[in-house]
This record gives sequence, structure tokens and C-alpha cells, in this order.
Amino acid sequence: MIDQFIRQGIDRFCIAPGSRNTPLVIAAAEHPQAKTIVHYDERGLGFYALGYAKGAKKPAAIITTSGTAAGNLLPSVMEAHHSSIPMLLLTTDRPAELRDCGANQTTDQAKMFSHFVRWQADLPPTLTETYFRSIAAQALFHATQNPPGPVQINCQYREPLYVPRPAWEPSSPLSLSLPKLVAPPVRTNASRGVFLIGDLDGQSPEPILSLAKKLQWPIFADLLSNARLHPTFEQIRHFDWILKTDCPLKPDCIVHFGKRLASKKILDWTPTIHVSPLPFLQDPTRGLSARVQSDFDSFCERFEAGSDPEWLPAWKEEEAKIEAAFGEMFEQPSPFTEAHAMRRLGKILPEAFALFLANGMPIRDADHFLFPEKCLGFYGNRGLSGIDGNIATAAGLSDGLNAPVAAFLGDQTCLHDLNSLPLLKKTAHPVLLIASNNFGSGIFSHLPIASWPHFETFMAATHSWRFEDAAKMFGLPYLPFDQISFEKSALVELVTNRQENYRFQKKFLKHCTRRGIARNALSTD
Repeated sequence: MIDQFIRQGIDRFCIAPGSRNTPLVIAAAEHPQAKTIVHYDERGLGFYALGYAKGAKKPAAIITTSGTAAGNLLPSVMEAHHSSIPMLLLTTDRPAELRDCGANQTTDQAKMFSHFVRWQADLPPTLTETYFRSIAAQALFHATQNPPGPVQINCQYREPLYVPRPAWEPSSPLSLSLPKLVAPPVRTNASRGVFLIGDLDGQSPEPILSLAKKLQWPIFADLLSNARLHPTFEQIRHFDWILKTDCPLKPDCIVHFGKRLASKKILDWTPTIHVSPLPFLQDPTRGLSARVQSDFDSFCERFEAGSDPEWLPAWKEEEAKIEAAFGEMFEQPSPFTEAHAMRRLGKILPEAFALFLANGMPIRDADHFLFPEKCLGFYGNRGLSGIDGNIATAAGLSDGLNAPVAAFLGDQTCLHDLNSLPLLKKTAHPVLLIASNNFGSGIFSHLPIASWPHFETFMAATHSWRFEDAAKMFGLPYLPFDQISFEKSALVELVTNRQENYRFQKKFLKHCTRRGIARNALSTD
């Protein structure tokens, strides 16, 4: 089964120590073409595999023992399901005669991940080689089809678990290809349209950018779309700030490509045409006018609409006002906040680095304030937007991309995944972990609950911890943010104040509003 995965191009095996998984561990460890990584925490290992698949554009296989070891994969499986990331779960189990009889470390592992996996199989201990090869091939097929996602093979093993075997002989990898989804022709009489670009699952935004240039429609690109790394005149970088200042510009057609955007304000705009090769609904406001399941290039080739010569210039005028507000605000004396950190990171991030952004305030601050001219790409775990497993995901992303990664995480996200710090010493390239420490949950300070008298205890979960000792415990270099270096894996700590962060952003919005949005612009109201 391990050899079959390798024949089909899957060579990364993530191993958590155990006993019942001995046959699979030996098969992976002794195969000359297998690449293995060992980590003691199955939850972190699952997120490492998730990050690896994001970067490598193919799944890794996770090998665990039985019981809670397999159960600890559930958070990463849920994220993989919702973000359509392929993952191969090789859980191991007792044989049928040891189930439901009180045998140690035994629970019902068949279909334990429910509908969060695309396919699952509960294998008997002994069958033919062709059967096991067939199962491996079938699992990979389901993991990589549309929509991609996790699959589980639950392997029953009887003792003895260790049986010496001959050395593997080299094998030749096979290529996989997915069908192309072709869009029907789509025509509209609209001439004041807007293109929204969410995460495109690694696909190039170039077809969308070309269509926008042809029609002269503005583009609102989420950070994770990576369209910002393809700068074009049609992109409106500060669209979220423009919308927050009650912009009167109203489109007559909205086309949303890919996954949802970080901007919440954009949800006020309906109706929308949603375009994605995936079958999942992206419509939290229930305001879609149409869904098109298609590859992006196919849709762009067949989309026809009008063009208004005054439409894009009106948006560029509002963009210039917000850009001026940026310059004015960041030149004023102010405490150093996460917004300032993002602004600086955009200027110093090396071109060879990818950037992973945690949920909560980091992804939102980056979407608002981070505009590097060049880098390898932007990534995040936005399927369920959890704070778990982010350190492990960044490590896996680095190995999947075969490139260095900087990861910007909030303090509680870091605390949640300290178990994964050892992975930063096992990656082939540097992983720079930036822990933004404001001693609690910063995002809740932006919600009405912040006025509750018990907010600090129950919502912000205030703490007084610093991360220097955590770095020392796991043998990682520790640096304050003003001494940041990208030369090797390290833990960098940025210390800020939640109240100052909140005040700066409220002041920034007020300053943008005061600059004014032209009320005689192309409003359809």
C-alpha cells in the first residue's frame, strides 16, 4: 500500500509513534523513495500534513496508532474538508475479534470522521497484494477528485506487528490529471461590474485580471487570492476601507471567484454570481443570483459584459483618497500596533518567503495593511478559521513549497499549538514564527461584547505569558520584533497593546471618512 502511494507520486509520510501502526511505519521508513517526518502529537501532525498539501498541491499520508491517537486528527480533517485540501489518513486498529470486548486502546474507528472525509475503508488484516494496491489507488483518487479532501483507510493488524521483509525495489511514479470544468457562455448587459477574488486554491488569477482589464471593471482581491502579487491598474487595494466609509458607488453586476473574502463589509453587496470549480455554496447572505461551477479560465473566456469608461476611474479616485489617508496616518506619532507591524513586514519580507497568516486579527490586519511588492505567496487556514494547529501548518507549508515561510500568529493561537514548535527544527527551510502578543484575544476587542464588565476574564482570556521561555524549551532562537531576521527558524515576539490596536484602527477609519467620499460619483441610488 505504501509502495502504491509512492508509485502515484505521494512520497511524504507523517508518522506519529505507536505500536499498532508498526507495519505501516516500517513500510514507510524502509522504502527508499519515502520521505518521513515524525512528530509525537497527532493533532499537530494532521495540521502539518494540511500545510504540506497546501504547498505541494498533493496530499501527504498520515500514519497513526489506534484510539485517541486517531481521534486527534479530527480538527485538521475538519479544516481539510472545509478548505478542500487533500489528505490521506492511514489509521490503524485492532482486528475484528478484538473489537467491542474491552481490548486496550480500542474504539470504533470505522467511519469515525463521518462526512468530513470524501471516502473511507475499513480493511481486514490479510488480503492479496493487488487488493491493498487497489485500495491505495482508490483512496488517492477520491482525495484528489473534485472536490479534493481527506480520505481514511482504517487498517486492522494482528500481532505479530513486526515481521522482517525484503528491501523495497525502486518504482516509477504515475501522473494524475483532473478533468477540466468548462463554463457555459455567460452574458450580461451590466457595464458597472466588480470582480471579487477570494482564495483560488493555488490557481493563477491571471485569467480574471485579463478579463478585468478588457472590461475595465475594478477588482477587489482578498489577500489569500495572491492577486496582489500580480499588480494591475484595475485592482482596488483598499476596497474594504472605501466600503466602510459608505461609498455611493453601486455596481450593477458582481462576480465572485473562488472562496470567501476576509472582508465582512463585502457581504452587504448582493446579488452576486459565484464562480468556482468546487461544488460548495459560498453564500452566507443567501443573496446569490447565479452559481457557475467552472474552471476560472474557462469562465473568463466565455463571459461577456459591457464597459463604462467612467466606472473604473471613479473607483481609482476613491482609492487615491484612502492611499493619502494611509500616508498621513502612518506618518503621525503613534504606539506601534499590529497595523504598523504589517506595514513594516510588507517592506522587509524577503522575496523567497511565503507568508502564513493566522485567523482572528492577523489575517484581517494583513488584508488591510500588508502590501509587499514580492513574495512567494499568502496562505491561511480559512476553511473553519480555527486557531488550532497553525504552527504545524506553517511547518508543513514550508516543506510542501520547498521554501522558507514566515508565519504571523496571535498569542492565543501560538499557545494553542506550542506542541508543534519542534517541527520548526525539522523543516528543510527556515520557518520564522512571529508571535503577536497582546496578552489576550485581540479580535473580540472590536465587538460590542468588549464593554461587558467581565470581558477580560471570559472573552479576552487575559494572560501574562511571554514566549522567550517556550523558544528556549524547544531550542529555538528568540528575537524581539525590532530585531527580526529571516536567516533561520526562530520565534519572534511582537508585544503590543490591545486597547492601542483598537484605538488606532478606529482613528484610521475616522480619518478615512473625514477625507470624504465624493457624493456626486456614479451612484445608482
